[in-house]
Amino acid sequence: MPRPSAILPTAFKQHHVSSDLDEAIELQRAVLALHPPGHYLRRFSLNALGLSLQDRFEQQGILSDLDEAVELHRVALGLHPPDDPNRSWWLNDLATSLRERFKQQGVLSDLDEAIDLQRAAQAFCPPDHPLHSILITNIGLTLRDRYQQRGILSDLDEAIELHRAGLILRPPGHSYWSSSLSHLATSLVDRFEQRGALSDLDEAIELHRAALVLRGPGHKDRSSSLNNLAISLRDRFKQQGTQSDLDESIELHRAALVLRPPGHFNRPTSLNNLAISLHDRFRQWGISSDLDEVIELHRTSLALRSPNHPDRPLALNNLATSLRIRFEQRGVSSDLDEAIELHQAALILCPPGHYDRSSSLNNLAVSLHDRFEQRGVQSDLDEAIDLH
Repeated sequence: MPRPSAILPTAFKQHHVSSDLDEAIELQRAVLALHPPGHYLRRFSLNALGLSLQDRFEQQGILSDLDEAVELHRVALGLHPPDDPNRSWWLNDLATSLRERFKQQGVLSDLDEAIDLQRAAQAFCPPDHPLHSILITNIGLTLRDRYQQRGILSDLDEAIELHRAGLILRPPGHSYWSSSLSHLATSLVDRFEQRGALSDLDEAIELHRAALVLRGPGHKDRSSSLNNLAISLRDRFKQQGTQSDLDESIELHRAALVLRPPGHFNRPTSLNNLAISLHDRFRQWGISSDLDEVIELHRTSLALRSPNHPDRPLALNNLATSLRIRFEQRGVSSDLDEAIELHQAALILCPPGHYDRSSSLNNLAVSLHDRFEQRGVQSDLDEAIDLH
């Protein structure tokens, strides 16, 4: 009979009851205490506790759980025989927790180490190894992460080739077929944005469509597929100006938003994405109701971004920009005043050295200049000049 510490993580994954996972972690800590340094089972207990702590981090976002998981996996790997063919699993577990920590904290050394560990794990995995296709996918994902940080095109090209190889290893009918389609599509979109080859974007759209078909109503990743396809269609609209692409993008974003109700961790992103596509349609055809909806969507998204959230400056600027546009359309002074206050709040969150500081300075300057032209207050013009 499996130990309770093995049963409870499984129960959590089936039913998502947090108390099951909390109890599992306490039991695994107790088991670890019974396997002191030198015990032949200690490395297994360390690794099992690390996996459960990472599960809890993914559910509750407690960074200390993730930090502890990284250290537990590191110690467990150090106790694992270097020539054991199962070492690849342990290397991959540590790499996965490091990649997740990079996504939370942005430390590039975590990302570099994750790639090195994944490549080392691959050396233990011949083509028939059960971890082979997982590692190919994971290396592709981590290389794309590094490309997004450093802009090294060779990382992106390798990620695309790995995802293509992953599709071959996960043919139609495979449980991860839709994930492989989505990963390849996302990397192709990145390359389109870098090099502008429409063939990459067209292929990405077809791959996202195929993934969406496989992720029908009720599928846990359906909202992500809706969102990804919508973004790609908007990108193509910006290149080719086909109205049907933009209209479809809006409808897909609306469908994704329904699947991300209040409380869903991705709801602010969906609100923002729908607002951006509606803003594009407003700019194209000047439908006032689209602009009003854009403002309400940005306002709702901002309310969901806590004061210390890394995306709060962007949310402040997005709402401010849409209010300034409405001021230009209708001349309502309160819209411009609110826009200036929002841009000022965003600038405070973008201190010297922040990657968005220059755009925040510019946005505030433009709005102050608009107010000077409307009211003639010299201090607004002086401040706008200083900000520029």
